Amino acid sequence: MKIKVFQKGFNFSQDGPGNRLVYHLQGCNMACMWCSNPEGINEKGSIMMSLDTIDEACLKGAIIDGVFDAKLCKGCDRPCLENKDTSLSLSYQEYEFDDLIDETISCKPMFFSSGGVTFTGGEPTLNLPLLTRLLKELKAQDINTAIETNATHPDLMSIIDYVDYLIMDLKHYNKEKHRNATKVSSALIKRNIEQISQIKPFLLRIPLIGGFNDDLTDAQGFIDHLENVNKENIKVEFLQFHEYGKHKWAQCGLTYAMTGNEYVSNERVKEFRQAFENAGFKVVNT
Repeated sequence: MKIKVFQKGFNFSQDGPGNRLVYHLQGCNMACMWCSNPEGINEKGSIMMSLDTIDEACLKGAIIDGVFDAKLCKGCDRPCLENKDTSLSLSYQEYEFDDLIDETISCKPMFFSSGGVTFTGGEPTLNLPLLTRLLKELKAQDINTAIETNATHPDLMSIIDYVDYLIMDLKHYNKEKHRNATKVSSALIKRNIEQISQIKPFLLRIPLIGGFNDDLTDAQGFIDHLENVNKENIKVEFLQFHEYGKHKWAQCGLTYAMTGNEYVSNERVKEFRQAFENAGFKVVNT
C-alpha cells in the first residue's frame, strides 16, 4: 500500500504536543486560495519547477519565458518527469506502509515532551482506510498520534479512538462563503465539530483572512455557529494570514489570488480572542 508524502519534518508543539514527526499527505478536497502548501492539493501530485527550469523542459509548451501554467498539463501523461535533467519534479515521495512505520519507530527517541507522529496535508482523511491503518499501527507501537484535518469526512468519528491529539480547521461559519473560498461546504465540518466535542477534546483552528472572515461581526458569526458544541472539550486558536507559501504557487504553475491585503492586525486577533473568551471558549496559542 503506497503512501504519498509531499513534506515531512520535526516540529515542536505546533502540530500536537511535544516534538513530533509530521507527515504531509498528498491530496486535498479543498482548494483554499491562501493555502501555504499548494503542491499538496492535487491528489495525483503536482509538477514543480525550480529556479533553473528552462522552457524546453516541457514538451507541451506549458513553460514560456520561465512562467509555468499548470492548466496546460491537463490530460498530459507527464513525459517531463521521465527526463531527470529537466529540473521538474513531482511533489510527493511514495512510501511503502511498512517503511513509513519503520521510520517512525526509529524516531522514537526524538518524541520527547509527549511527542509523536502527526498526519496533516493536504487532507489526511482523503484515504481514510489507509489513515486508519497507520494510526492503529502507531498506537500498537505505543507512539502518540495526531491528525490535522479540515473535518469534512463523513466518517471522521470512526478514527477518533486512534487519535491522541485532534486538530480541526474551520474557515468560515457561512456555508456559501466557505464553499466559494474552498470549493467545499462547511455543513459536515459543523456536524463533526459538534459530535466530536461531546466525547473528545480537540484544538479548533480558525485562520483569519482579511476581507473574508476577520470582521467583528464574523467573530460573533463563528460563536453562533458553535452554539451546540461542548466548550469544555474545545480549545480555539486563531491563525493570522501569511504568504509563506506564495512562491510555491508559481512553482506549481498555479495562480496565487491573494493580493497582500489579507493580513490581519494583532489588535484584531486580540478582539477575536476576547469575544471567544467572553463566550466561554478557551483560546490558546501554539
